[in-house]
Amino acid sequence: MKSFIRTLFLAFCIALSVLTSCTNQRQEIVIYFENDVHCAVETYSHIAALRDSALLHTPYVSVVSSGDYVQGDVVGSLSQGEYIIDIMNTVPYDVVTIGNHEFDYSVEKQQELMQRLTADVVCCNFSYADGRDMYRPYVIRSYGPVKVAFVGAATPSTLQTSTPAYFMNEQGEVIYNFHANDTYQLIEQYALMARKEGADHVVLLSHLGDNSSVDNSIDMIKQTRGIDVVLDGHAHNVLYDQVPNIDGDSVWILSTGSKGKYIGEMRILTDNRLLFDLIEPQSLPKAERVEKKIEEVKTALAEQINAVVGYSEVDLSAYDENGERLVRNAETNLGRFASDAIRVIGNSEIGVIHGGGLRSSINKGEITLGDLIALFPFNNHLAKVEMTGQQLLDALEVSVATYPEENGDFHICSGLRYTINPAIPSSVIWDKNNMYAGVGSTRRVVSVEVYDFSKNSWATINPQRVYTVSGLDYTLLNQGAACMFRYASPLPCDNIKDTDVLLRYLQSTGDTIRLKDYPQVTGDWRFRVLYQPVAERKPEEPQKREVKRTRFKFSM
Repeated sequence: MKSFIRTLFLAFCIALSVLTSCTNQRQEIVIYFENDVHCAVETYSHIAALRDSALLHTPYVSVVSSGDYVQGDVVGSLSQGEYIIDIMNTVPYDVVTIGNHEFDYSVEKQQELMQRLTADVVCCNFSYADGRDMYRPYVIRSYGPVKVAFVGAATPSTLQTSTPAYFMNEQGEVIYNFHANDTYQLIEQYALMARKEGADHVVLLSHLGDNSSVDNSIDMIKQTRGIDVVLDGHAHNVLYDQVPNIDGDSVWILSTGSKGKYIGEMRILTDNRLLFDLIEPQSLPKAERVEKKIEEVKTALAEQINAVVGYSEVDLSAYDENGERLVRNAETNLGRFASDAIRVIGNSEIGVIHGGGLRSSINKGEITLGDLIALFPFNNHLAKVEMTGQQLLDALEVSVATYPEENGDFHICSGLRYTINPAIPSSVIWDKNNMYAGVGSTRRVVSVEVYDFSKNSWATINPQRVYTVSGLDYTLLNQGAACMFRYASPLPCDNIKDTDVLLRYLQSTGDTIRLKDYPQVTGDWRFRVLYQPVAERKPEEPQKREVKRTRFKFSM
């Protein structure tokens, strides 16, 4: 009897040991990632399908984002991001960080959207001015015996590229901080802190961009330690590379492009190796629950956005024939159309539009309300100011301060044309928040003319004269475009939404954009360059390699 009990006890111990071993056995960890989806909602259906399939093989699956999801198309702008958050919750997401465009509907709306999101929100370099963190700097997720920390970081340029007034109090004081001077230190600090808490791997959800002039992901890696992988956003580049950190250790940096061009997959294998894929979504299945949510959203939007409001005899394009974006450093018929609309409906002498505000082309043929909203998706409003000629001259220096590099602050005007010589160095003076504060002794803008509509002729701008200028409240009143219009004096103006400005102008033309008014190439120029410098590649810049294969893998 004792022998039987002893045998039974031994069998029980063996079974318990096997069960415990199975429970603690390491299984593969799968993390799907994206960046800069910008309302390309079908991406979420593909990601959900990948997630569901992976869960059939391992319980350790997560979905993360490196920012810029609530803006980019009418589905975002008409709901101020709410529809996008609802779709993301259907996937669902596990961890996200914030991009600069998450603030396009105000800081308060951004906070409301993040509360609505079921995922953890992490960002280590966005805080109140008094130092209080807005969000947790990182979270640690446990996948069986393996712990993975996700640290978040937003681009400090958000303060300039979003609507600066959103981050100020009524006295014009900046009350939020993106830590432009210590972002790298904060990232390293929290990466090392997560490791002390037991994180086996540290992943940075970065919305810094690899090609930003300051605070970019490449420089960040080179100056820090403690990070294994950077999942980068903001620049819209496709990245799959390794960069040495301050100790010479290789750090992976990956980015999926934008608008769901690729979906990223990171695997942590049972032997602790990291494996990466960038997956083209076209051939992927879709998740039924997400498709159902997308259809609900499309139904809610369809009647409004599909209404035909006019016709165009010409393509108004933001890009050249090779797909290269033009609106941030060159004149286009799209920029001419938008600035004309702003000048005419604003009843001003001059109309201005910044290249970063032109978000979509208008194709030849029928124009829908959705087309206008896609062009102006930010929910801005018409604004009007008066400025001296000298203030306009100074503002134009800001417009071309970084030329020939792309710059969202680059302006095309209606009723004003200007010529620059980029061989002359920019002398724009910037304050501690990288906002325009003045102009020094050298000037790139070598001539400016204003159109006299009563005489149908151009005249050299008068620095002492006061001009009326129409634009969007983002640039004229809310300190956008690096505060280039900060010294303008506001004038009374109808509170008209930006898309309504386009709609009213279209109606004034007989609902037709005519080829004779907006040809692709015109002798009636508004921006002219005397000397075109040859862009030199800096030797320290990393090579950006475009993915040509459907799937590819790297391991370390």
